[in-house]
Amino acid sequence: MHLFTSKFVERPEYVRELSGSVTTPAGFKAAGVAAGIKRSGSPDMGLLLSTAPCTSAAMYTTNAAVAAPVKVCTEELSRGALRGVVVNSGSANACTGGQGLADARAMVKLAASAVGADPAGMAVASTGVIGTPLPMDRIEAGIDAAAAALSENGGGDFAAAIRTTDSLDKVGAVEVELSTGTVSIGACAKGAGMIAPSMATMLAFITTDVLIRADLLQETLLLAAGQSFNAVSVDGDMSTNDSLFMLASGGSGLAVEPGSGDYDRFAAAVNAVCKGLALKMVADGEGATKTVGLDVTGAADSGEAVRVARAVASSVLVRTAFYGRDANWGRIMASAGAALSGEAELDADIFFEDICLAKAGAAGPGQPPADRLREVMEQQEIAVTLALHRGHAGHAMYFSDLTHDYVTLNADYTT
Repeated sequence: MHLFTSKFVERPEYVRELSGSVTTPAGFKAAGVAAGIKRSGSPDMGLLLSTAPCTSAAMYTTNAAVAAPVKVCTEELSRGALRGVVVNSGSANACTGGQGLADARAMVKLAASAVGADPAGMAVASTGVIGTPLPMDRIEAGIDAAAAALSENGGGDFAAAIRTTDSLDKVGAVEVELSTGTVSIGACAKGAGMIAPSMATMLAFITTDVLIRADLLQETLLLAAGQSFNAVSVDGDMSTNDSLFMLASGGSGLAVEPGSGDYDRFAAAVNAVCKGLALKMVADGEGATKTVGLDVTGAADSGEAVRVARAVASSVLVRTAFYGRDANWGRIMASAGAALSGEAELDADIFFEDICLAKAGAAGPGQPPADRLREVMEQQEIAVTLALHRGHAGHAMYFSDLTHDYVTLNADYTT
């Protein structure tokens, strides 16, 4: 699966895309099996494991209705020394009270025992319907089956096991050329609905065979997520279960140190991989037909830039206009103005690709070229620039349109 299919993500020249997944980097095994959690009989239980102790990094949802697996990971496990992750789809194990916590802890212990790992290094993640208890008899059998199926070729099966409403695969791998040799990065993710910044209804897993300190890996992941998973929106709804994991096996024998050119290359590659995954989530947004890349410029500060970008990206009126191929720039201006309520009058410019639709807060000069505008609105990916002229800060966000199919799918989600 290609990670660089969107015009909004560039592949660095020292990065080569591979045919692979989370098991492409040296030192990883994975598996995905059908445990009977999903009524469809599709794969729903996955295991990802580093074959030796490794460094790790992780990020989680900030939703106050946090799911039991996230609570266990954040409060009971070592973020910097994770060795593997056990994950189920079909049930989110969220809003399940004390039993949900007990079940998440049991998943950790069962998986650790099945693979011979320390429970403190085995993370847990779940995705699916909120409020439904886990069928622990099937979970236990599924963990045993997944442990028996662990393989260096199991990345594809693992990716299949974490999917819910996804229609596109979100999996890939790259090779990064350093001064001392090459290292690999593998990745997979799930997410199509309940997608909002901080982070999205997503589970994402990134592996690498580089040697790197845990604190530096965490810093790398935070920076990459800020430009990818925390910069996308499908429906503006933050999930209870968002989890992002990165494991570094050191299997290549090649190290990166802060401040070095090799680290800069590695960090840029991680950023590109994360952005590629995040944009696939937007493109795969439930019912989506378009991806909009919004570039807010000229904000007074970074906080203002983020606030305006998120307001526009979350606007139902803006997103339905893009679905209808309606270049209604006034909705963008109104959303930006609402985000700046109480501030000085907004004199913003708005561009759809190369077409100036608004200048200094009013309609742009002259009539926009009708044929060119029609061509832009038919595109699957549309670049929009919102220039605020209030300062020098900026922020980019990526969001999908809102369609009839989104409403249908989510109206029928549990029925």
